[in-house]
Amino acid sequence: MDLQNKMVAILIAPKFHEEEATAPAAFLREHGAEVRFIGIQRGNCPGKSNNSVLTIDSPITDVQPGEFDGLVIPGGGAPETLRQNKEVLAFVKAMMEAGKPVAAICHGPQVLMSARVVAHRKMTCYPGIRDDLVNAGGLYEDQPVVIDGNLVTARIPQDLPAFNQAFARLVASYDRDLPWMNANPAQALEFAIMNEIKAWELYENLAKRTKDRLAKAKFRYLAETERAHQETLTQIFEKIFQGRKPEPKEFPGSSPEARQDIDPDGDLLKTLRAAIGAEEAAHRLYHQIAGKVLNRETQKVFQRLSEEELQHKSLLEAEYFLHSGAGLPSAVEKEPWWSQDLW
Repeated sequence: MDLQNKMVAILIAPKFHEEEATAPAAFLREHGAEVRFIGIQRGNCPGKSNNSVLTIDSPITDVQPGEFDGLVIPGGGAPETLRQNKEVLAFVKAMMEAGKPVAAICHGPQVLMSARVVAHRKMTCYPGIRDDLVNAGGLYEDQPVVIDGNLVTARIPQDLPAFNQAFARLVASYDRDLPWMNANPAQALEFAIMNEIKAWELYENLAKRTKDRLAKAKFRYLAETERAHQETLTQIFEKIFQGRKPEPKEFPGSSPEARQDIDPDGDLLKTLRAAIGAEEAAHRLYHQIAGKVLNRETQKVFQRLSEEELQHKSLLEAEYFLHSGAGLPSAVEKEPWWSQDLW
């Protein structure tokens, strides 16, 4: 497991559980990660037994979520202090909303509860705070380690070996340019719905803007297909999360391929290049979701969506060629776009 070039924060305060802070730090460093202890204020921080002291490298006010590839929240008495600090809660919430790997053990989930990020998440915790977790909307499971998308939780120090392994695997696979890869199902679906809405708006505007009849037909076709994708994803969300409506949203720190960077009224070639990148990103997103889905029929839906995004990419590449006279290399398709008869 290679964690080179990965930066992980471990969040502590006085009375932190020593082993739950030092064991993950040692494991992560052993595999190449850089680890920084962060807390409310810089300086020495005594552990639960008062026999151990760690140095807080950076106060929470001096760090940004974008600096890190993961976060660990140990237990002990520290979470009771951390959960009352608004800067800590804002940092934790930002890490969760960005889809970054987050791990909490023992009483650590108390911080997640106060940050209001546990609703509908499968989690475990110290048995004594189980009711608090359930009351906060978490889905409690009595297992040594529970993994739900980007979130890893464990119950007690005896679970540390499995906890460390599970979190390290998430950090190793985390890509800052593709934060949605470790998202939970709700996050991934809401992100996908947002992208489909933006895609529909883009192609509608391009269809109105262009005077070429064939190009207009292509953009209208793309707009209608993206609208259908949005409806399909909404139906899947409402079926999985009964009683909830999706809240389409972006991931903080999304890659430059994100559709909000596309200006339909700007330079056409630049817009087409950005749209091609966005279609390839959508293909990867749906391909990733298809690999995680257990229901066979739902898996087929995401496989179809993934394939359709590749077809959209090919159509846009063809349009780019018509306007520029130069093709774009395809990094995904085995067959070059110019040999495909899509129309």
